Amino acid sequence: MGVATQLVVALAIMCAVLLAVAFFLLPSRSNKRKGLIQIVVLGDLGRSPRMQYHALSIAKYGGHVDMIGYLESDPLPELKAHPNVNIIALPNSPRVLQTGSKLVFIVTAPLKVMLQAWSLWSVLAYKTEASEWMLIQNPPSIPTLLLAIIVCYFRKTKLVIDWHNFGYSILALKLGRNHPLVRFSKVYEQLLGKFATAHFAVTDAMGKVLRSDFAISSPVLSLHDRPAPLFVPLLPSERIAFLTQHELTAAEANEIIDGNTKLIVSSTSWTPDEDFSVLLKALCEYSTSAITDSPQLPELLVIITGKGPLKQHYINEIEALDAKQELEMVTIKTAWLSFEHYASLLGVADLGVSLHTSSSGVDLPMKVVDMFGAGIPVVGYSNFKAWSELVQENVNGKGFTDAEEMAGVLKSLFDPANNQLDVLREGALKESKRRWDSEWKPIAGRLFELTT
Repeated sequence: MGVATQLVVALAIMCAVLLAVAFFLLPSRSNKRKGLIQIVVLGDLGRSPRMQYHALSIAKYGGHVDMIGYLESDPLPELKAHPNVNIIALPNSPRVLQTGSKLVFIVTAPLKVMLQAWSLWSVLAYKTEASEWMLIQNPPSIPTLLLAIIVCYFRKTKLVIDWHNFGYSILALKLGRNHPLVRFSKVYEQLLGKFATAHFAVTDAMGKVLRSDFAISSPVLSLHDRPAPLFVPLLPSERIAFLTQHELTAAEANEIIDGNTKLIVSSTSWTPDEDFSVLLKALCEYSTSAITDSPQLPELLVIITGKGPLKQHYINEIEALDAKQELEMVTIKTAWLSFEHYASLLGVADLGVSLHTSSSGVDLPMKVVDMFGAGIPVVGYSNFKAWSELVQENVNGKGFTDAEEMAGVLKSLFDPANNQLDVLREGALKESKRRWDSEWKPIAGRLFELTT
């Protein structure tokens, strides 16, 4: 056993001992409040759209919600204003524990888990009433699953896990699939997942994995992501107003309106499971083609929204490519937008791009759902099992597997002699009619006994 692994094991044992002491010494109230559902996100609530949609739906159908998580960015305004929703903020982890270094991560991760465990336990055990249901987002799995199971056991609360992905597969991106922590994380998820009353899976493929590889016998319900009412196609007048008035698009507005410039939008959390170097390489190839052998191709305005650990890395790459004049036909802007402005930006775009590569192969990017909600077609990395559950090839979008293929897709779609982009837009507009409420009501609403 290596020194790093020994350190991890020692810290994990220390964490377990401290938590065990807390569990036995601290009381946990067991009088349940009927109709109360706790939603637990060990992450930023403002960047957890699906869990926010859960909360709004629960409140809409008469339930009460304690929404627990970090408040690093603003949740939806209607969520903050709703009388049936109580948002409870967790204290943020110290910045010193947030690192992109693999070596430092091995040391700081157990300390971060201990702090997260304590803050989450104090909220669930002391600062909130016992709820009828608890809905937790997974991942992150550690320490959320263990704490939720213990709290639900003592409070006789029914636990539901909303599987967005698998925590061990995301951890493998940082440490490698054979790392002891990754193997431990997988066993941890497989074992503790069996204690839930029910499960939501974002894809049918994920549901199959939960039933087979995880051997889960409790109900596993496929609950596909659908767009919230905020994401809708815009009227032509609304499109012109946004393009001409918003600082991101005002300079290029007239060229976009005239069709001489095409607007591409992508959103990201700037993490390793989205390789934006693929997009940059594709845009360089597109620019070269537009200058040399395909002068009919329009210029591109590419807006990438979001924030995360790798943002500055890619900004530096973009600046280096600009300096070498490899993006002459492309302008790239990055931004962090409110939900309202992001929804409007999608509504004015010509095309959405997803670089999500899926660490597990069975999850799907929420951003594609939002893009379809706004009625814009999507091109995205498609080399994973669940892609076809969301995107219909050549109907509402197109897939690619590398930068060269992506560049070919962009050149084909934006060629004025090709009407394929119009075809995909029609498919996306049709897809935009499929909404969150119609998906949630017969599945989650029925499980929580809020709808019939």
